[in-house]
Parts: sequence; C-alpha cells; structure tokens
Amino acid sequence: MVQTPAAFPLLLSPFSLGRFQLQNRAVMLPHGTSMVQGGAITEADIAYYRARAASRPGMMITGAAVTHPSSARRLRTLVETYSEHALPGLEQRAAMIRGFGALAVGQLVHLGRETIGYETDIPPMAPSGLRSPRDPYPPHVMDEHEIAEQIDGFALSAHNLSRTGHDGVELHSAHGYLIAQFLSPATNHRDDAWGGDEERRFRFLKEIIEAIRARCGSEFLLGIRLSADEETGEGMEIADTLRIVERLQAMNAVDYLSITLGVRGAYVKDVTQPEATAARAGGIIKAKCDIPVLVGQRIARPELAEQMLADGQADLIGMARALIADPNWLDKVRDGHAARIRPCIGVNQDCRAFAPHLHCAVNPHVGREQVAPFDTPRPASAPRSIAIIGGGPAGLEAARTATLLGHKAHIFEQSDSIGGQFLYASGVPHRQGLRRLLDFHQSEIRRLSIPVSFNSPIESPSDLPAPFDEIVLATGAIANPVPEEFLGECVRSWFDILSEGAPAPHGQARAIMVDDGTGFWWNYGVAEMLGEAGWSVSYVTPSATIGYQIPAESLSPMLARMGRSGTRFMPLTQMFGVDGRDVQLVDVTSGALVEITAELVVIQTGRSPCVVRPAFGPAAHMIGDCITPRRMANAVFEGQRLGLTI
Repeated sequence: MVQTPAAFPLLLSPFSLGRFQLQNRAVMLPHGTSMVQGGAITEADIAYYRARAASRPGMMITGAAVTHPSSARRLRTLVETYSEHALPGLEQRAAMIRGFGALAVGQLVHLGRETIGYETDIPPMAPSGLRSPRDPYPPHVMDEHEIAEQIDGFALSAHNLSRTGHDGVELHSAHGYLIAQFLSPATNHRDDAWGGDEERRFRFLKEIIEAIRARCGSEFLLGIRLSADEETGEGMEIADTLRIVERLQAMNAVDYLSITLGVRGAYVKDVTQPEATAARAGGIIKAKCDIPVLVGQRIARPELAEQMLADGQADLIGMARALIADPNWLDKVRDGHAARIRPCIGVNQDCRAFAPHLHCAVNPHVGREQVAPFDTPRPASAPRSIAIIGGGPAGLEAARTATLLGHKAHIFEQSDSIGGQFLYASGVPHRQGLRRLLDFHQSEIRRLSIPVSFNSPIESPSDLPAPFDEIVLATGAIANPVPEEFLGECVRSWFDILSEGAPAPHGQARAIMVDDGTGFWWNYGVAEMLGEAGWSVSYVTPSATIGYQIPAESLSPMLARMGRSGTRFMPLTQMFGVDGRDVQLVDVTSGALVEITAELVVIQTGRSPCVVRPAFGPAAHMIGDCITPRRMANAVFEGQRLGLTI
C-alpha cells in the first residue's frame, strides 16, 4: 500500500519555533560523526550532513561541540567551538544546511566527569568529586572561578555559532554531562550556592542561559536537551524534570525542549527496547508547559511520528539513527514511498563503534560519502545478467544495488525464504525487530521485480537454468557440529536451540551454556532463550569479560534481563568434558577443576563458510560469510560494494 503525503499531515506541516518557521516537524537530532580533525570540521563531515540536509528536514541539530579546552579529548574528534580555528568549518556546514531550507542549530556540551572512553590531557571536572561508574577515577571538584570560566565558555561558543551563521544553539543538559551533573541530585552533592537544593542545582544552567542571551540576543534560537528520567539510582525522575521545566518557563528565555531518557552508556536504546521510549515523558512535559517539545529516541517509522504528534506527545519529532540508516527518509515520506525507507534496526554496532568514525550496519554509504565506489554510483554502461547464489543479507544487498544500476540480477536460494542465518538472529528474545531489514529487502525485491528461485541449491554452474554474465557466491555459513568428544544425550549445539527452540525444562531444569569466548549475540541470545523457557542457566565462558562484543548500550539491559531470569555467569572457565549429566569445567587461570550437574548442555560450536567456489572457478565473486563468517554489517557492506562495481 502506497502511503501518500496526506498520510502524514502533521509531520509534514510547518511549525513556528521562536522567530522561525520550520518547513516540517522532522528534526535531525545531534549525534557525533568523529569525522573531525584537530577539533575542526572536515569535508567528510560536511558531506555526511549534506546527504541528510538534501532531504530537507525542518531543523538539523549538529553533533555536540565542546565549549572549553577542559572538555577536549586527546584525539580531538569533537568540534572545539570555543576556538577560532573551528569557525570556518562551522560556517561552511551551517550555510550548506540552511541552503536546503533547514534551521542550523549547534549543540554545545561540556562532558564534565565523563571521558566518553577517550584520553584527555586535562583532568575531568564536575560539581562534586563523585566518580562516574564508567571511568576509573574521580573528577576534580570545580571551584567558583572554574564554574564562572565554564559559563563563559558556553556563552563564547554560542556566540561563535551565531557568528558562523547558525540559527540557534542547543545546550546539552542531558545524559549525565556537566550541566546535568549540576542539575542531578545523584551527581551534585555541593552545599554551597551551586548545590544543596533544586534552585541552587539549577543555577549553573540558569546563568549559562543568561550569559548566552546577553551575548547572542533574544532572537537567537535556544533549546535545552533534558533527560526526563536519568534511569539511574538517585538520579532525576520525571517529577524533578517538571520542576526544572517550570523554572525554564519562568525565565522566558528558552525556545524549545528536547526530551530524552537515560545517561551515558544507556541512552541510545537498542532493538530490545520499545519504540519511542521517551514519548510518554514528552507528553507529560508538553502538557505542563508552553515551550515547544522535541522528542526523540527510537523513532524510525513515520507512522509512529505522526501518531505521537496527533496524541500530543511532541511538537517536533527528533531522529538520529533513522536518518543515519536512510538519509532520504523524509523524501520517501514526502513522495509517498514510506515503505521504501531503509530501516534502522537498532543494533548499535557500527554507529556506536566510531572505528574510526560513524558507520551504519544497514547502510554502507554512511561515512563513505566521499569514498569510491560509494560516492558516485553510476548506471551500468553495459548491463549484465547476474546469478546471485544465496538470499542472505549479502546476496540481497548485491541484487538490490546492481538492479538499481541497470543490471539484471536473479537470486537463487536453497531454502524456502530469504534471510539466511539472519532469520535466526532475529528469532532470539527481544531482537525480533531485526526482521525489519528483511522486510525492507523483500519489499525491494518486489518493487524492482528481481526474480527469486526458492528451494534451488546451486552447487555448480550446470545447476543454473541459463548462462549468466556474472556469478556471485553469497552462500553464507553453517553451524559446526558438536565435537565428537562432547557428544551426549544432554548435549545440544547452539544452532539446535536457534532452529528448534529451547526444549522444555525437566529434572531440576539446570542448563549450561558454553560460550567460545567470542562474546557476541549468538551466545547470549541462546542463553536468553533458555532462561525464558524456564531453565536455570549457568553461562560458561573462557573470556574474562561478559559480553565484551555487545555494544555498551545493549549490554546493560541484556544483563538485567538475564539476571532476572537467574542466569549465573562463570567467566574464565572452560568445559573439557561431559559424562552423562556431569560436566567437567576448568578455571583457565588456576587450572582448578569443577564438576557440576546439568540436564542440558548447549555448546557454541562456531560457524564455517559454505565454500562452493572451486566448482565455479576464480571468476566467481564471493561476498559475506562464505568468505569467512562475520557480522551482518560485513555482509551488507560487501554486497553493496560488489553491486556498485560489478
């Protein structure tokens, strides 16, 4: 069903904000790209923003820029707005954004006690000497002079935004950074004029706002980002935030509020979290104030955005990852092609790894806007017929990309459905949202009329129904069998659980999940399946760290779920034998032996590539797990790169 622009009248309607008229209510939320060098914006960063500005959102809030040398990091991948050397890039980027009719708003931050995982040459500072649970050492306690210096740093940085053609500034007062550290009773234990009660904790933000208004005037747009609920012990909750909002409204100096939830390490909600997690909080705040309310966090579908606006939960809809995954998101909504949006599936892998800068698991173009062959896709000068053997993420992306350029692709899939092993990845508890990527590809296959032959194993060129100009092997990988020495009545492979489901608990319902040390979703997803089926799970891993390959924002909620189901973790432990229901374990550090009893033993056996290339010869292209098993992001990247170059 084609959804016309009339299906989203509120989302696409203009909106008055301060002295400005936004062309629609879609806002790109601030997010870092790390495409910054020496504290200044690069051409790569501008190219990234240009790809999203071209879709003409109402407002673009650029990624947080630091306001003072004490918040710069040694890598200097954050924009240093306080410094003159950053101004030319800021001016160029703002002019580009405004050229597409969007407001250009710069977000300002001081990280305070948070190091965000980077080394710094200046000691972290905060209102109180309370160590962040994410860092190993406590911050320096700010004195009156240092507080005044930071207030001036915010004002100077806002003035520099104004000088460089920005329409406004957003103060990052959320996620546990410096302003939030002053606001929150969890992080401000002062008993002087800057802490001790709500009014004094509010003073730091109040004086920053006053200093900015004094430097930039009343017409410069000013927004405040707040964590409506910090979701942490003793932190701010919605009632506290409402009192902050009441004070902000009384100042009559703030043009909008950007509402979010959480603190650093837990605010980028993943696929296991509900959509629009901050919508309810946004509605509560909107009902209590006259300041326009912008709400973000896990809003990827235009239907959801429209409903939030209709329900009075927001005035403006904020998106970051949705626009990372598909920079043409708004164009597709506007043109009646919402079903063609490439979905953000909330895996938080590439977009949060910054290796070395922003990427996206479902959209290889991200961070490669100026890198061949992703920079200038060209229609095929000599269209070719392409046999793509395998309908997993790699094969699907190769077929889609090649067809868009004019080639004729034909997918041959040995099973009766597309998706490959990604189907199983989307079947573990709380990760069903991953299927949206397969839904997207299914829709694209139909739209582009790409033929798919199901139940068609292709093991040699003679199995193909006709000659093809090119052959692409995207045959994926298969799970390894349980090693012979571990075979037993109570032993299953991890893939048995994925493909057949967890067996019903019996006996004392004790299960052991034996990890191979890789620490990724395959292992923990199976353990969650066992726990949710009623098994009492012991998780055995040779790794010293639990879930070290799981993105930080996904790890905490996953461990909380597993903890509630009673999962027991046994790191630095390896299985070396099974005798009936007796399982022999060894401590890998001391060599001490442990024997425990279980009714079920599940072993992570790993995967091996499905290699068929010898039958096709070196001219055949290989992509994805059939080269070597890796992540979905690698498969999508290789599929798109091949589709662009074949």
